[in-house]
Amino acid sequence: MQQITLQILAIFGMIGLGIFVERRHWFPREFSAHLSKLMINIFYPCLLFSAILQKYTLDKIIDDWVMPVGAAGIVLIGWTIGSFAKRTLMGRMKAPTRRAFHFTCAMNNYSFLPIMIIAGTSLGKTGVALVALTTIASDTLMWTLGFSTLTGQRVHWKDLPKMCLRPPVMALILAVFGLLVCALLSTLTPWKITNETLLSNAYSALLLNTLYNYIGGATIPTSAIICGMCLGRMKLNGIFSMLQFKTTLFRMVLIPAITVTLIALIPGLSEAQRFVFALIALMPGAMGGVSIAEVYGGDTPFVSAMILNTHTLCILTIPLGLWILSLFTNLPTL
Repeated sequence: MQQITLQILAIFGMIGLGIFVERRHWFPREFSAHLSKLMINIFYPCLLFSAILQKYTLDKIIDDWVMPVGAAGIVLIGWTIGSFAKRTLMGRMKAPTRRAFHFTCAMNNYSFLPIMIIAGTSLGKTGVALVALTTIASDTLMWTLGFSTLTGQRVHWKDLPKMCLRPPVMALILAVFGLLVCALLSTLTPWKITNETLLSNAYSALLLNTLYNYIGGATIPTSAIICGMCLGRMKLNGIFSMLQFKTTLFRMVLIPAITVTLIALIPGLSEAQRFVFALIALMPGAMGGVSIAEVYGGDTPFVSAMILNTHTLCILTIPLGLWILSLFTNLPTL
């Protein structure tokens, strides 16, 4: 409980910094949109590319195939529930708001916060690696299904080449291609190129660590500051509205309850895998949604308020959800 609270408070601190900056009018209004482009096009792709090359091999991805498949299932459960709710409960809302609600149901904070939390459990680095493996599917769906859901831009087959040129998707493709090259070289030549090999070489280690820690490390604080700047422009009635209450209820209670129940019933999962899936299912709304809405068009105020509300509630719902699951399975301790 303490670990979760501290991590959430750190995010609130960064959001608060964004609100402070916006209220002081230090930057023009369009600054947050430019910052969003920087995050989407530079910071986040560097984080993805370096994380995959540092933590995976092609064999590990194949052996632990259940992790990305399960992560995809979590997204699709939320997307399906959101699609039904959008049609039946949100019919009178404006189209951008309906799309933002649907996006919130589908995509959550599937990477950064779970990694920060699980690093403090008994799973340690093993748990971090499992979470990171799920991001291959989650990130792919974020920039295909999630992107289309939030912006209203349909993804057609003819658009796939253009979509692949978006920096986050390109980073995923290049990282997996890099793993494939390493696997081929290890098979066809005497050199065994693994994560350890890359990190033991001074030059490749410097490159990957710079991309991950210095450039990619800016992803989380930048996203939080952008969110805070957007919140700084809003009135309180936009943050604490009935629509936000319903959205938070879906994202933090209804969808996780259904998903965690299914996770508890799936046979054959190890306790570590079950814990990782449950932790991801309990996460609050995706912070990256603010930057996508800013750059590509979307209901940015709605997404910003959603992030604040869902992250506030998750201080209670994450420990509660894991405790309920622990009644039926043996989970690692926080």
